[in-house]
Amino acid sequence: MEEIIVKEVIAALIAGIVLYVGFINRMRTQISVLEEKIKNLESKCEKATQEMAHITNANSTLEEKVKHLESRQDSHSKKNDEVINLITEFKIEMAEKIGDMSIKMGKISADVEIINNTIAVFDSGVVSKTKKKK
Repeated sequence: MEEIIVKEVIAALIAGIVLYVGFINRMRTQISVLEEKIKNLESKCEKATQEMAHITNANSTLEEKVKHLESRQDSHSKKNDEVINLITEFKIEMAEKIGDMSIKMGKISADVEIINNTIAVFDSGVVSKTKKKK
């Protein structure tokens, strides 16, 4: 009977060893698959990082261009305002001079109205008005 118990214990040990070796082998396979997945993910992360750096560079370039355009627009707007102010001052000065001359002649209101109707200043520029013939 001891032989049977020894044989069964040996068979159980061998079965346990075979199961343990199978478990270890399955673990090795899983580990190698997971290592391959990790390598793939690392390469994808590296590619994504490079693309993000490229996008960041492009974004900073666009921001610089927008700042440059905004400064140019501000400069042009400032110059446009200066021109409009100069034309307005010229118009006022001309009206005053014509008014001074017209006072001597007695027709100030007609000459000032002619100047106001002849020269008009808008945001789009200086426009000379002409009467349309009917």
